[in-house]
Order: sequence, then structure tokens, then C-alpha cells
Amino acid sequence: MIEIRGGGQAGWGVVPRRVTKRRFVRTCLLPVAIVTAAAPAAGLQEEAEALPDTTVSMAFPEGVEELDRIVAVVGDTAILLSDLRVTLYQLQARGARVPAEGSPEWTQFGGEVLTAMVDDLIFLQQAKIAGITAGEDRVEEMADQYFEQTRSTFSSDEEMMLAVEETGMNMLQYRNMIRADAEAEAVRQTYRVQLEERSDLPPVIVSEEEIVAAFDEYAQSQPPRPALVSFNRLVVTPSPSGEARDSAIARTFVIQNELANAEEFSVIARRHSDDDGTREQGGELGWMSRDLLVKPFGDAAWGARAGATVGPVQTQFGFHFIKIERQRGSERFLRHVLLRPEIKPEDLEEARTLATQIGDSLRADIDPERVAAWFRGQVADEAIRFDEVPLTNLLTQFSDTGDSGIGNPVPGTVYGPLPLERGGPTEFGVVHVLSFRPEGPVELDDVRDEIRQSVRTRKQIDILLEEVRANTYIDVRFGS
Repeated sequence: MIEIRGGGQAGWGVVPRRVTKRRFVRTCLLPVAIVTAAAPAAGLQEEAEALPDTTVSMAFPEGVEELDRIVAVVGDTAILLSDLRVTLYQLQARGARVPAEGSPEWTQFGGEVLTAMVDDLIFLQQAKIAGITAGEDRVEEMADQYFEQTRSTFSSDEEMMLAVEETGMNMLQYRNMIRADAEAEAVRQTYRVQLEERSDLPPVIVSEEEIVAAFDEYAQSQPPRPALVSFNRLVVTPSPSGEARDSAIARTFVIQNELANAEEFSVIARRHSDDDGTREQGGELGWMSRDLLVKPFGDAAWGARAGATVGPVQTQFGFHFIKIERQRGSERFLRHVLLRPEIKPEDLEEARTLATQIGDSLRADIDPERVAAWFRGQVADEAIRFDEVPLTNLLTQFSDTGDSGIGNPVPGTVYGPLPLERGGPTEFGVVHVLSFRPEGPVELDDVRDEIRQSVRTRKQIDILLEEVRANTYIDVRFGS
């Protein structure tokens, strides 16, 4: 775009509401966003100063070929016809049906695309006024993603290069444009999140008709909903023999003495830990969120301050010493030492037998919470009820489902014991299926809350957009 240097308009930038076709346009524009590359233009400063408050027609002398022209001015920035053409090319490359240039349909479609470009430019300008910037790593990641998504629509690199050259660019220029698009979109996304978190957004009412209309549009671009299953699950972890447990406990005393003597935690981990995946890194687990950890481990790590060491903490994996090195927000940077008691074949068989008893109890319609209480200390201390989980997620938990039939679950049926591999000794899970929904199209009730919130936020931000539009110079010179 050609930038006209001048005073910008203050106000709140927003993402606009779309009518049906404009929403389609916006969907196609992302992740390939509006062109934002700047190019100098002699004399444009003087033109900006002379711009009146009404639209000015762009007339060319007879016989002069029109190479490019301004189709819209937003604040201090111009959108060129070439920008619009490139955006239409991007839409076409992503599967949109763009009418032939010069036809009345092309003018109408181009006008709607241009309106979306104007709205996005207003939003970008307001984001920059608010001081929003995009991180370099995020921009590069988004640019690579955009490029690969566009490349996937062509059968070869040569075919894509020819298509790009038809727009008047070479591949280097196209790459630069893609990166500019990515940077602009990253700024807009960051700003939108900030707007959505504001506590003073105007109140709005969302009707059922609006929810249904938004869902109809949303559902058109969604893949089939996966098969979903709700279930109760109880897990039995093998218990080591008394001798193996005593041996592991004796090792905890050694580590406690070394910690008391101010030995480095990472050195202790390399010396003693039974966790093959972290031992050579000094027990480093890295930045972790609490929901990624089993309950006893998470409770201990989040119950201590940064810099502290806690343990021994017993989980189904063994005994842990945990070092909380740093924290940021809801995450902790953790190290641990794992002492894993030896589990013998007879311990595994005892766990399997116990899991069978638990399965029989569930088949007798005994409440799973009550069953867990009966076998406290032998059943893993973790969540029991799971709702609307993709069936594939459930199946991948188990190392061997055999001919159990859980791949086609029947509500009310108890499956197991099924072997469960989670990085420690083999455990045994018992699953009581509560409901099952086969794969099918997304239904409104699946996403009603999300759709309602999306419509509400869009309407709130639309109000802010109208306020900004009222205080922003906008001159559209297309279609006349």
C-alpha cells in the first residue's frame, strides 16, 4: 500500500461484523490477510492535504492507460487497485469463486472484499495507535504457515510461481508480502484479544435467530464431529512388594541427606533418578501446567513456592523429589528425581485381579465414587468422570484393547481390565461407558455457548467500530 503521511485518527479499533458474503470473504482472507506492503508515491502528501470530505472520482485523460489507482483511503493510508487484485487472487487461490474482472459481478464482489480490507485496515491502524506489536518468532511461524497453505493449492512449485507472476510479482516479492500479511494479522489478533478482555464492552442482546444464523455459517466450514464418548474410568496401579517398597524408601533417605548437604539437585537427579527420559538432563521437566501432571505430583508442586524442593511424593510412578525452579503465570519450571520400586510379574497379576473385582462392582451398578472409596490407596487418585471425549483419545490410552469391543462402545457396558501404559508400570483401567455419539456433522448444541459468545463479542466490537469509523477519514473510490 502507499502510505500518505499525516495525522492518524484516534479511537478504538475493532474487527467488523460481516454480512453473509463478507463473512465468507473474511474466512478466505485468513490466514492470508490484507496486503500491507508500503511503496512510495511522489506528490501523495499534497493530495492528502487537498482531500475533501466527499468522494472524488478518479478520471483519466482520454488515451491514457490506467496502470494503477487508489480505490480507497483510510485515515492516512491508501489501498490501491493492485492491492485489491492481489487479495482477489489470494481468495481465488484458496478456492473462492471470483467473477471475471470487468463484469458487474466482479465489481460487486470486489466492493465487498474492499469493504473487508477497509475494516481490517481501520483495525490495524487502531492497534498500532495502542502500541501493539508482534513477536518476530510468531510472525515468521505465521508467514511460513500462510505460504505452505497457499503452496498446497498448486500441484508444483512451478505452477505456483507462474500464478504469482501473473499478479505482477516474483516469488521474493510474494514472500515479503506474505510476511507483511502475517505481521499485520498477528497485530490484529493481539489487539482483538485485548479488546475482548475489556470490562467496559457495551451490553448487547444475542437472539436465538442470530445464534442459528451464525451456526449455519460456521457449520459450512467444519469437518465432521468425531465420535464422542462419556465414561467413568477407574485405574489400578500395581503395588510393589514390601521388600521393593522398603528398598525405594531407603533410597529416599539417601537423597534427603544429599539435599540437606546442599548438593545440586541436577547432580542428584543424574546420580539417582530412574526416569530415563529426564535423568541425563538433570531431571528437567521444563515448563509445566498443572493439568499435565498426575494429581499428587501437581498438588505438591503447586503447593510450594518457587525455589523450594519437596518430597518424597508418591504417585503411581514411584517416589518423587520435586524442584520448583521458577514460575510464570500458571506454569512452573520443574525438575524431579524418580525412585521407581521394582514391580514383579506377581504384582502385575495382583493388580489385574483387583481391576477385575472393580469391574464386577461397576457391572453391579455400584456407584464408581463408592467403589473408589472402597479401594482407596489401590485405585489411582485422579478424575473418574469424563464427558464428550473423542473416542480415539480413549482408545489410545490403552496398549491392547484386543476383542474387548470398546472400539464400538455400548452405553451401560463396562470394559476391562484393559492395560494402560503411562510411563510407569503397566496399569489396568476399567471403563464404564455412559453415552456414545457416532461421528457426524457438528450440531448446534455442541457449540452453542461458543457461538453465543462469539456473536456477543462481535456485536460489542461492532459498536466500537462504528465509533471509530465516525472519526476516521474513509474515501472509497471503487465501483463508480
